[in-house]
Amino acid sequence: ATQKRLSLKKWHKMLGELRSMSLALPGARNMFSLMQHALSTRKKTRVALTKGVHQALKDFSWMHKDIVSRPTRIAELVPLLASALGYHDASGEGAGGVWFPHESLSPRGTTTDVLPHQPIVWRYRWPQDIIDSLVTESNPTGTITNSDLELAGGLLHLDAIAQYYDIRERTILSKTDNLATLYWQCKGSAATIKPPAYLLRFFGIHQRFHRYVPRHDYISGVSNPMADDA
Repeated sequence: ATQKRLSLKKWHKMLGELRSMSLALPGARNMFSLMQHALSTRKKTRVALTKGVHQALKDFSWMHKDIVSRPTRIAELVPLLASALGYHDASGEGAGGVWFPHESLSPRGTTTDVLPHQPIVWRYRWPQDIIDSLVTESNPTGTITNSDLELAGGLLHLDAIAQYYDIRERTILSKTDNLATLYWQCKGSAATIKPPAYLLRFFGIHQRFHRYVPRHDYISGVSNPMADDA
């Protein structure tokens, strides 16, 4: 934990090992952003092990210990027909979306405010400090982009269906009209230290905790009115 640098050769070897193992570790593919960023910012043959890199390594240590009490099931790795179809959208004001659950999903026992297998519509207004930090024409020095908010909305979207239905070992399909969000979600990582890296890490933790298989796709903005309204 106190090591501050590593040789490029050893870093390539370790990343290769972790990448190969991530195929059978649900959520692991979302933990590579900061480690990939370390590779892209190397100095000659040395890689800097920053605080964020060590955090990513701790995530893998956590999963290593978690495997003992949490065996990985095949249905967590192999995508099947979607048990829920959802659409989400976000803006500088907030985020929202709609889910259409299949009758094969079981509502959670504590759910009392939604009818079984009826569409779920959700919305959330960003805190004012988030709104004030958005990059716009009138605020060019902001620290948050619209794509960052779209990605955050995608994470809230997954949590909405997880709160109302038991989605363990189920495949769920989420669609967005933001291409940057779709790219990040499908790839699972981004070689950056900006918000997408940390949001994608939460995607991985969320998937591992709720044990579902996430699928992502694109829908044009004009065809996404329900999520846009929310």
